Amino acid sequence: MATSVVLVVAILTATSTVEASGDVSSGARSTRVRRQTGELRQEIPAQFNQIYQGSVFNGTEDIYRYSYMQNESSPRAIRVEVKSQGASEDYPLLFVVRQQRGILSWQVPLMIRGIYGYDKVSRTLCPMDHLQTGVKDERETVYLEVSAASPAALNYRVNATILTDFSLSTGQSRNFLVSPSQPQYYAYKMPPDLDMVVVKVSSPSNLCAVFSLQPIKCPVYDLDRNIEFVGIYQTFMKKAAITVQKSYFPNGEFYVVVVVKATDSDCTGEMETIQPANPSDEAFEMRRVKEVTVVVGPSITDSQYVTAVFVGILVFVLFYVVTFMVLFIQWIRQRNAELEGLAPRPEEQGYAGIATNAEAPINAQRTEPNYGATGWDRVKMPSVLDSAFTDGLSLNHITILGKKLSKNTSPSTEKEANISTNKPTTDPYSMGEQPIETKPGIPPTDQPNGPPMPTNPPPPRPAQSKSYPKPPMVHTLSDSSMEDDIDMLDDADEDKDIYRTKTFLYVADLARKDHRHLSQKYNLYSWNLLTISVFYALPVIQLVITYQKMLNTTGNEDICYYNFFCAQPAGDLTAFNNVYSNIGYIMLGVLILILVYRRDYTHQKKVDAGDRYAIDYGIPKHFGLFYAIGIALVMEGVMSGCYHVCPNYSNFQFDTSFMYIIGGLGMLKLYQTRHPDINANAYAAYASLAIVIFVAVIGVVFGTPYFWAIFTVVYVLAILALTAQVYYMGRWRLDMGIFHRMYLLIRTDCLQCSKPMYWDRFVLLLVGNIINWSLALFGAVGQPDDFASFMLAIFIINFLLYFVFYIVMKLRSGERILWVTVGLIIITLICWTLALSFFFKGVTTWEKTPAQSRLDNKACVLMGFYDDHDIWHFMSAISMFCSFLVLLMLDDDLDYTPRDKIPVF
Repeated sequence: MATSVVLVVAILTATSTVEASGDVSSGARSTRVRRQTGELRQEIPAQFNQIYQGSVFNGTEDIYRYSYMQNESSPRAIRVEVKSQGASEDYPLLFVVRQQRGILSWQVPLMIRGIYGYDKVSRTLCPMDHLQTGVKDERETVYLEVSAASPAALNYRVNATILTDFSLSTGQSRNFLVSPSQPQYYAYKMPPDLDMVVVKVSSPSNLCAVFSLQPIKCPVYDLDRNIEFVGIYQTFMKKAAITVQKSYFPNGEFYVVVVVKATDSDCTGEMETIQPANPSDEAFEMRRVKEVTVVVGPSITDSQYVTAVFVGILVFVLFYVVTFMVLFIQWIRQRNAELEGLAPRPEEQGYAGIATNAEAPINAQRTEPNYGATGWDRVKMPSVLDSAFTDGLSLNHITILGKKLSKNTSPSTEKEANISTNKPTTDPYSMGEQPIETKPGIPPTDQPNGPPMPTNPPPPRPAQSKSYPKPPMVHTLSDSSMEDDIDMLDDADEDKDIYRTKTFLYVADLARKDHRHLSQKYNLYSWNLLTISVFYALPVIQLVITYQKMLNTTGNEDICYYNFFCAQPAGDLTAFNNVYSNIGYIMLGVLILILVYRRDYTHQKKVDAGDRYAIDYGIPKHFGLFYAIGIALVMEGVMSGCYHVCPNYSNFQFDTSFMYIIGGLGMLKLYQTRHPDINANAYAAYASLAIVIFVAVIGVVFGTPYFWAIFTVVYVLAILALTAQVYYMGRWRLDMGIFHRMYLLIRTDCLQCSKPMYWDRFVLLLVGNIINWSLALFGAVGQPDDFASFMLAIFIINFLLYFVFYIVMKLRSGERILWVTVGLIIITLICWTLALSFFFKGVTTWEKTPAQSRLDNKACVLMGFYDDHDIWHFMSAISMFCSFLVLLMLDDDLDYTPRDKIPVF
């Protein structure tokens, strides 16, 4: 009975085989394989480039034997193509290839992800020529076994060809077709004169594919399910590139493997509707066929690499050289002036500049009473009292040593306070109507924009007794009654109201606190930032090193968003150029610290020498915020370098955190310039910036419409609160009576007044509110994907707005801008324009998938080493350096101007 069944099956098999011959194209050589009656296993001597058709069923097996001569000098590979339309997922055809050193197997239909079945499969066998070095002209035999477990005969077709063009050459492109069931790979060996090459793939199709570089060994992983097992790989759509060093692979040899994904979800990030394949539908397989071009080109040489690195650092070394040359020349001029006994005239120091209406400054047109006090008026209070009496103020509003002086103040109290209300002070440092004593090397002054050189100096003053009445010191470092203690008193609040709510304010009105205490307060900015930087940077460095090790271990280059068309490796770093280009931030940040220290040291020497122009004139010198800005610029370089070790969605905030801090500190410094007494303290400033960074992270991770709604409301409320804080110089309260006061404000200032009480501040805040409300509306409606950049844009726009307002008000007030500063402003604008032009070119974007990000990848544009983003690093570092120099030198024209003649805006 069993014999009869076998005979019936054999007859059916023979009949099926004959029918299958009709499927073969008339242009191809084909051979029909016939099974002898009762024969279950047969071996067929096969030839390359010939199609064999046969059928198998349960218990039967066809074995094809191929032989060829190995050739080490010209490696070749065998490619096997099989097809069967009768096989199914339940009863597939099984194909096994036996070679000398390995076995390769697959089934038809080939199931991709357990859903997509392909009835046509092409595989390249692992070539032995690369593995048997030193063995020449040896015959290799390959066996292809075909079997099935189906009770019915399954027809198949098989063809094997020899790939004579299996090896890739440097600089030559190779075109081929790939699909999920028909992957392709080729071999490449670096020539002896190359140590690094760039392997690029491109395609006109948007189909998602995987591009892999694997070592020369068997098996070669070329299917979607296993291509990630070994080597280096990337997903791509239209283009991709991998830079390879010879040390990555033994002898610089590797396979270039390409396979198409079954769906595009890995490249687009969007889930697709799964549609099982119909084995009889050939159009289904054609929809996933992708045309690919591979080219292996040389990278830059070692000498070019070293030259690019050296030039990058040389650019910023030149900044040091030029800066120290200027400082040396300035030191020589000052030394010569000291030897001659005369200080250089202000116009000789570069004090000639530009001004509007310089002959009639704005403060000369104001006739309002002056409540101001100079630097020494903070210490010697008689001038403050005289001004109070002259302007009709009550003594009840004058506070000295934390006590109110009333009309019935006892003589003992007055004596104790060393205050005389019926005679002018004889203190040579008083800013009353006393004649000014000239000192060697210090020019006298009686006008705001610089001391004149009188042709007829006044006669010398008669000798005065050196026993001046000791002025009452309001604040000393050893006092227990420091600034915070006095500010807590009610009468101190009344005193603030007198000075800060005047229609016209001068710097003297907002520079009444002890200078030493304020310096300590602002020095906290730099020390706190150092502490923050250390605790922030250490885990960041550890994290990005872990990312880089993970990439090197797994070979998954989708982890990091590099510009792979210009990624210059060094050691374990995949894109050393993107990390190294941040050196400009570090070097120029250190240079800013040096320049600030020099100014701080010079100013302190003048103060210690009793130079009244350093003590009482010009903008109060507080350098704590400048130190913090220099440290922030250095840390921006460090953190940006850490981010570019492995840029991705998870660590984007490393690159932007200190940009927020730099923008915030810049605005605070500009505001502190003429508001030294009422600027925010370091704790509040950094807490606010921490909240901003936290919101930026939430916006990127959870950028839902609900988040945007909440953010917009909070943003608008913050704008209103800041507007009130700036408009009233901090003299407002947020309590239950705020709405009533707002009603009175609108009724009096807006409805019944022809113009606001504080016109300059009103214009600034009006423009600022319009811009910020527009930004809030844009965010709520547009909801941009890159929320971190949106937040950074808010900081930059507001800083530029305040800076432009400051420049306009400075010129409107009749003040000058030194020609050196004007030149720096022009250079800064040019540098920022160039920097932003490179920034907006964009070579990567972590908001998209890695494959989509590679669509923006571009080749190197400078010395074959730096890309557009590297140039952005260079130019933005120079731009920020020039910007901070402008901040540092912007008010140098006021160094010889009394503070009670410098307007506040």
